[in-house]
Amino acid sequence: MHFELEHLDSYDDSSLLDELRRVASLVHTQKLTRTQFTGLAKVHSSTLEKRFGSWKGALEAAGLGNRFDDASFGKDREDLLQMIKGTAEKLQKSVLTLQEFEAHSGITGAPVRRVFGSWKAALIAAELGQSSLGKRYTDEDCFENLLVLWTHYGRPPKHNEMNHAPSAVGSKAYVLRWGTWRKALAAFVQRIESDPAPPESPPSPLEQQANGNPVLPDLGSRDIPLSLRYYVLRRDSFRCVACGASPAITAGIVLHIDHIHPWARGGPTVADNLRTLCLSCNLGKGVSPA
Repeated sequence: MHFELEHLDSYDDSSLLDELRRVASLVHTQKLTRTQFTGLAKVHSSTLEKRFGSWKGALEAAGLGNRFDDASFGKDREDLLQMIKGTAEKLQKSVLTLQEFEAHSGITGAPVRRVFGSWKAALIAAELGQSSLGKRYTDEDCFENLLVLWTHYGRPPKHNEMNHAPSAVGSKAYVLRWGTWRKALAAFVQRIESDPAPPESPPSPLEQQANGNPVLPDLGSRDIPLSLRYYVLRRDSFRCVACGASPAITAGIVLHIDHIHPWARGGPTVADNLRTLCLSCNLGKGVSPA
């Protein structure tokens, strides 16, 4: 198996600025925010901020200084608290992430950090709960969550997408563990490729008898390993093989990995006895999900 990640071929100044200009051409609002950039780019906005000193500096270096939004820097403490509370009320949430605030308030987190010191402190001041995305997770928790997001989008998820449903592990947890988002994705790919190749079906009992070896086949566990689930999902193009439904196209679609010949009836947990079904088709076929 071979996997490809979406990233820049080079991270020199020229390549970063070209990517900034490319994304700017896709965003039709007067101002270009970090959140808008990160949602469409092959590199996170923080990389440009570190390289050019600030988001404003990056825009100016790309000849896009007029698209920097400086309107939010005049906000005082009470203005920001009202905006945070208003955004939470609008979304009907008692727990609000910084990414949700940026996406729905129209301003970045910069003035919030300037006034309160951190997003956590701002939430406390606004009497709102904190997201559980920052809790500690194991490597396997992170990889399982990545598989959920990869399936949801039908492609490698982007850094900012890890902070929105259906993700249960925030992007910060990946960066803290692996150093950068790109390295986290590479670790997932390495985890998948380090497992043995997906096994094919073992010889049938009749074939074994013909070979003078009449033993029952090893069906393996009913639980399907991470790498095998990814292999089957990718093989089936992250779509239900029965109806073609895909979560990347239709909201609310949930995909299952199903044993074609039920495990309880002797069907082994191997690649050619597994298929991708949506929840509706899986439940509709009259056997228990895998």
